[in-house]
Amino acid sequence: MNKKDEIKSIIRNPEYMLSAESKSLKQRIKERKLDSEEVKSAVATTAKDKGKSLVSDLFNAKWFDLVCDIADTGDKLKSKLDDAKKIQLLSEYLQKTDDHEKALNNLVDLITNPYGLSLYSKIINMLSDSPADGDILEILSDYLFNLVREGNLQKTFSRNKTILNMIDKSSPQALILLRKADVWPSFTGIKLVISYGGRVQGDNARAVAQSFIQAEQFSSISVDDMQMAIVDLEKNGLARLVNFTPPNNPGRTVFAEQLTDSGKIIRDAIVKR
Repeated sequence: MNKKDEIKSIIRNPEYMLSAESKSLKQRIKERKLDSEEVKSAVATTAKDKGKSLVSDLFNAKWFDLVCDIADTGDKLKSKLDDAKKIQLLSEYLQKTDDHEKALNNLVDLITNPYGLSLYSKIINMLSDSPADGDILEILSDYLFNLVREGNLQKTFSRNKTILNMIDKSSPQALILLRKADVWPSFTGIKLVISYGGRVQGDNARAVAQSFIQAEQFSSISVDDMQMAIVDLEKNGLARLVNFTPPNNPGRTVFAEQLTDSGKIIRDAIVKR
């Protein structure tokens, strides 16, 4: 199988490749397993000579080649998965436009520009650290789509590097929630709050999460996942909890998560414009 066909196969079914490698290595380990009594003895004693004996055995001819093969397999699998993720990212990017020729030329301009290449490399590194699921691919491909349309990459480099660093610090769930900021609900029911200039103090993430998942658009998210996403956004300075009094109901206090200026910048960067 050539490299292109291998990448296609990995994209279609990455679990198959990983499972096949796992079965192969585990079968080899089984065929050359340590004597069970030796393992029990090594675990039961703290004697240094026994510990050294076990380590020595692991690195003698019996196990050394397998240890090396496992390390090498991890490197090769990561490299193959990274290649597949790059292709998926660029395919997602390409699907966002009807003019594929222009989109590809814009991509060439990006990776052959020293500032653009640095930003592209950061995107690829971020993708490498995450599973290639639909959410992170959608987020990064939207960012890439917006990036290639910027004119002077040297002028916008610092801003884009900061944006990428903020994206990298945030969880995928928080970024997904950030992309939907225009439908965040307002709510009531939080009691005993301290507020300065409309900004609510203290940790109210659980109560906010419970209110969010009552809205139909967020009902499929568990309260724990929603709470972690809200904490993540607030911790990274992308959102804050505020309260206000509706003009038509002066006796009522309403709460809402509100994007900060930084949150608006990141949201705009990861939603296709």
